[in-house]
Amino acid sequence: MDKLDLKDRKLLYELDGNSRQSIQKLAKKLSLSKDAVSYRINKLLKSGIIKSFNAVVDSGKLGYYSFRIFLKFYGISPEKEKEIMTFLLKNKNLVWVVQVEGNWDINTWFLYKSIDEMNLFWQELITKYNNYLEKKEFGIYSEINYFGREFLIENKLNKLSIPIVSLPKKIKLDEKDLLIVNLLANNARTPIIEIANKVKITPKTAINKIRRLEKERVIVGYRTEFSLEKLGYKYYKIHLSMFNTTAEKIKRLKQEIKQNPNIIFEDIVLGGYDFEFEVQIENEDKLRELLENIRVEFSDIIKDYEIMHYYKEYRLRFFPDVLATK
Repeated sequence: MDKLDLKDRKLLYELDGNSRQSIQKLAKKLSLSKDAVSYRINKLLKSGIIKSFNAVVDSGKLGYYSFRIFLKFYGISPEKEKEIMTFLLKNKNLVWVVQVEGNWDINTWFLYKSIDEMNLFWQELITKYNNYLEKKEFGIYSEINYFGREFLIENKLNKLSIPIVSLPKKIKLDEKDLLIVNLLANNARTPIIEIANKVKITPKTAINKIRRLEKERVIVGYRTEFSLEKLGYKYYKIHLSMFNTTAEKIKRLKQEIKQNPNIIFEDIVLGGYDFEFEVQIENEDKLRELLENIRVEFSDIIKDYEIMHYYKEYRLRFFPDVLATK
């Protein structure tokens, strides 16, 4: 864990909420000079605490379904596990993959235009590696909500809520729009002049296109990807088994989840578990305390829970490479 002062943590918090905001705005919010803010950002990048700045793209607005696959290996050698991971990472439709401790070994997120396209990949995976899989599970994200990282500045309640995945509802975009999305997905802090030069449009046109992408909710936000290990945090996924539920009880649980400063994602999955959310927190003891508090308050509807520890993230990108290369 790297030691950070309060200004560093506030800077990370601001960049997590909007990684594209200007140095001038950040300086004003932090009561620092612009040079001091630039120095701190560069220091955080150099140390590896900040891994990247990403535009968050709602893939549903691009006509994509968000698919996820859980895999549990069986009788597998380190070499074969590496081979399977290489197979997954070569897929340009893969936008996220993480190694897991718990009832699963791998969690993935793919973007495909249709179930038929996803099925072709699924069949290839099964043909090649089914003998090495103890179990596998397939689902479709219908919605993912991001709540921000209030724990960075020890806030007691979440303030941010951004829906970052929806079912397909394609917005008409031209090639230059997609190029802009690709640039911002790779680096949300890319200057307007650089965007304009690379896309071969004027700066004014670039600004207008970005504003339209934001208005149409193609780009729903700008986040910062951190090294949680360097910040002293761990990443967990929680699956809840429910019973005796009503719409009002679920609404109350959702509100509780949304407000907790360590809960950063709520996942709604067709073919998934009864209730799913993701936690970034200091250690497993604090995680269990969080879960027990939730279980006590909602003992009338929560039957059990499952914990997965996400310990090694290989890829996170909110925009498929298949679009970036067109």
